[in-house]
Amino acid sequence: MIGPHVSKSGIAYPDDLVLLKRIYDQVCVERGIARGSSEASDLTIEAIELFSAGIFDEDTIGRRLRDR
Repeated sequence: MIGPHVSKSGIAYPDDLVLLKRIYDQVCVERGIARGSSEASDLTIEAIELFSAGIFDEDTIGRRLRDR
């Protein structure tokens, strides 16, 4: 889960990027998505869009990316 020192504004700070990277890596492994592929790029964009839309919860972001 995101700690209290992490952005609630939709602006990604270093700790936020670590969170998004962790989720991204997990989903890529689970779904067999190759780094550098167009699917990986789409996943990155979607993760950032979710965060920018105000979704900061790790479980929620992960679930949304897995269900796409």
